[in-house]
Amino acid sequence: MAACGRGALRLPRYCAEHRHDIPGFAKASHKVDALDDYAELLTYDKPNLSRGTRAAGIALSAAAMATPAALAAAPAIGGAVGTLVGGYSGAAAASYGLALLGGGSVAAGGLGMAGGAAVVAALGGALGGGLGASVANAYLSEDKSFHIERLQGGEGVPVVVCNGFLSESGTGWGEWQDVVQARFPNSPVYRVHWGAKELKDLGSLFGLAAAKTRGVEAIRKAAFEATKEGARKLGPLGPVLLALGMAKNPWHVAKERADKTGVIVADLLARTKVNSYVLVGHSLGARAMAVAAQTLATKSDGPRLGSVHLIGAAIGSKSDWSTLTARVDDAVFNYHSSNDKVLKYLYTLAQGGQQAAGSKGFTPPTPKLVNVDVSDVVQRHSDYHSKVTLL
Repeated sequence: MAACGRGALRLPRYCAEHRHDIPGFAKASHKVDALDDYAELLTYDKPNLSRGTRAAGIALSAAAMATPAALAAAPAIGGAVGTLVGGYSGAAAASYGLALLGGGSVAAGGLGMAGGAAVVAALGGALGGGLGASVANAYLSEDKSFHIERLQGGEGVPVVVCNGFLSESGTGWGEWQDVVQARFPNSPVYRVHWGAKELKDLGSLFGLAAAKTRGVEAIRKAAFEATKEGARKLGPLGPVLLALGMAKNPWHVAKERADKTGVIVADLLARTKVNSYVLVGHSLGARAMAVAAQTLATKSDGPRLGSVHLIGAAIGSKSDWSTLTARVDDAVFNYHSSNDKVLKYLYTLAQGGQQAAGSKGFTPPTPKLVNVDVSDVVQRHSDYHSKVTLL
């Protein structure tokens, strides 16, 4: 199952199945009966035959792409990345940076895959197909904590819930049982577990204890490790390296992970035989569910969404939200509170002044995009589960 090219040095190029880019060709478009059967789609059918040639293949690919201009700039670029991302200096920084650029990850949470927005734009009708399987497989190799837990059975429309930071970890219902069972008592309920490391790091950064002890300026320093002054000194590379610095801090790493989680959840939903789902998410989990809804909008024959409930959503308030409601039969309900200081202050700080939908509501609203102001009962980012009633 491999092809060897011409030339003095011949390395086998294995198919996607034997590279473990996908679990198997036969599974690329396979569907399962229920969401908790998703593990069947992820078990590899064939052994990974590419391990022994991967390092040599990366080296040859790098050599093939090298041009005189690229070779001249490589040490400077590699050194800058190595210094910014790895904290190295001199030759060690150049080596480390070039290694990352050659096949590693820029951020601790992994940015080898495209960012969530880019994946949403590119994936399209591939949901539930071969490309979707490849993207899902790559994501799951990055996030070992990802799994889907069935919380209860039932005969109604399945409900998928997703946590954000400052939420209970572990297994089981966590904070979800009362608020979900009150609205969907007869539905099967699934909980998406994701980004354990990213959410823990973010909880430490945005936690109330951290806010009290560090102060706003200290949080600003932790959130933005690449300064404008440093960017100016780097000349033309400044904007790129500033973006790298932002990309590796806990907030941006967790945000990218949430986007990717939403895409993968959409792909897994498209691989079931179920016709409709309800999505519920809190904080960055609401962001993941919003991305899942937007991604499903690109799949014309994918499952419908009975409703979507976004609680304290850590996502921007202003955009064209037509794709968010495109597959929704009832409405997208956005429960927001102006008293949520995590979204009102820290989200706005981390996003350079952008306001969160969980703080101000979505703009502009549409008939199927309903803002629900819960400011009178929600005082803190962790209050939503016990104070909100799903419409």
